[in-house]
Amino acid sequence: MIVVFPVFCRRLIYALPLAALLLLAGCATRLPQRVPVDLAQEAGLRASFKEMVARQQQCHCCLDAAAQVKLDSLVFTGQLHGFVQAMSPSFVKFVAVSSLGQPVGILSSNGEEFRYVDVLESVVYDGGVEGETYGQYVPEGFSPAFTFYWLIGRLAPGPVGITGIYRDPDDGAVWVEIRYESNGRRSLLHYSPAEGVIRRHIVLGEDDERLLNILYDDYGPGDCPLPGRITVTSLRMNSTLEIRLSEMRNGVVLRRADFATPAPPAFSREVVK
Repeated sequence: MIVVFPVFCRRLIYALPLAALLLLAGCATRLPQRVPVDLAQEAGLRASFKEMVARQQQCHCCLDAAAQVKLDSLVFTGQLHGFVQAMSPSFVKFVAVSSLGQPVGILSSNGEEFRYVDVLESVVYDGGVEGETYGQYVPEGFSPAFTFYWLIGRLAPGPVGITGIYRDPDDGAVWVEIRYESNGRRSLLHYSPAEGVIRRHIVLGEDDERLLNILYDDYGPGDCPLPGRITVTSLRMNSTLEIRLSEMRNGVVLRRADFATPAPPAFSREVVK
């Protein structure tokens, strides 16, 4: 782990504000097949989906869990172990640790700026999420201002319109198409009415291009279940990035100060634009 960390972490340095989900670029592949449902079914599913969204808005603000991050691609394969903390709406911190439990890298972001502390190289990297370098690693369709919600499989706050409800003709899955009123962005959501969770989130671009594809699996129990596995795939890059969460602390309360990452005085500092 220690040997591969410097190379792997630099590949994840701007991706981990989404708990490493965002290293993978979007991929323009065909969307799932879907057919409209009848009016009676649509009314019931629309009401069920709205109830889920309203219930999620009352869920807990924070996440604190152990994390395993794995990247598998044609050019690189590796994994990191550590823990992740996240807080509504945009705060996140990932601490990678060695096999002895010692921190080897820390990446934190507040949705506007990020800091990465490379413990092994004694270097601190600072930058903004709107910067050119950060943008090279973030696929279109992701908003750093709502990192917490992307990570846990929920919709970001704000007005959302339901523009269509469909069934997958092959497996009967429910697909809900939504449009964010703030930016006009459209998404397809694989919605499970029985579980009250989102199983897949596909952000759409022009001509129905798939910009961002996230899978949420292994949900836990309770009225506000959290996914235990989050996966992003990129067919264009033939890559898969997976996060497994475990040992989640129930009801944990975090504050802005918990996401501060002081720079050790002896470390050098680089500003990334």
